[in-house]
Amino acid sequence: MSEQLKVILDVDTGADDALAILLAARSPEVELLGCTSVAGNVTVEQTTYNTLAVLEIAGRKEVPVARGAAHPLVRRLTTATFFHGPKGLGVAEVPPPSGQPLSQAAPVFLLEMANKYPSELTLVATGPLTNIALALLIDPDFGRKLKKLVIMGGAVRSPGNITPAAEANFYNDPEAAQAVMQSGANITLVGLDVTDQTVLYWSEIAHLDEQADRLEPAARLALDILRFYTLTHGVGGGAHLHDPLALGVAIWPGLVQTERMQVEIETAGKLTRGLSLGFNRVARDKLVNMGDYDDATGVEYEYVANAEVCLQVDAAVFIKVFRERLGL
Repeated sequence: MSEQLKVILDVDTGADDALAILLAARSPEVELLGCTSVAGNVTVEQTTYNTLAVLEIAGRKEVPVARGAAHPLVRRLTTATFFHGPKGLGVAEVPPPSGQPLSQAAPVFLLEMANKYPSELTLVATGPLTNIALALLIDPDFGRKLKKLVIMGGAVRSPGNITPAAEANFYNDPEAAQAVMQSGANITLVGLDVTDQTVLYWSEIAHLDEQADRLEPAARLALDILRFYTLTHGVGGGAHLHDPLALGVAIWPGLVQTERMQVEIETAGKLTRGLSLGFNRVARDKLVNMGDYDDATGVEYEYVANAEVCLQVDAAVFIKVFRERLGL
């Protein structure tokens, strides 16, 4: 077996984050070094609880969990219990976890692990990027110490899912997203451009409801979450596997086709807050001051790429592996 991928998951554990944690726990390619929680889908108290609980259900309660930011860098927190259920896991009931989060805060834990495993650590972020931005405030070189930073966020060529312009994670903390995009990290952006293509339909797994009592705990939790998501909010009876796909891309980068771009996040626009603007050429007029007006005498082109942006995905292959790993 090839060397395992050293992974930390930075999660705001709601429905699809839980599925990503279960996938990580069930993937032999992954050495799961820890999870960090952040406020987003639900409060940080709840995301921390959920993360501990999901790890325990997956038989991985030894994985450390560090509690992170309780609110975005400068904005008021907006949670999403309408989409994720009152406690973030749909209507699934999970036993209280026996473990506790680490005493150190998530940004400190992230820095400690990046220093312990320089250029070896893959950080998969599936919530607002607040923890990572805070780690960068402590150590501006944090991003460059990572092997790879895989982000579920943004919508470069697709419409948003919380506003016409923005994907939810970037909308929730656009300042953090912009700081992270400028961090110098080796970033792969797994946005709605590919996650909206990756849909698991309830009709494909509905038969498992009749044998739910015979499923392993992890599979039963996944089924409960997918039932809620697909039947309550799914498009055409299907669930977008947003966060699991980000982990999938970290493990199997061949699943996606990417384009190298410069990506900037809008922080000031009233209608475009959280918009992820991706481009691979900047056209700018070369202006000459003509006194009371400017004259465009030419065009200058330049850009500085900061991310591999996923634009196409082999969704069928990923969904097949996802179902196999989770026992669905």
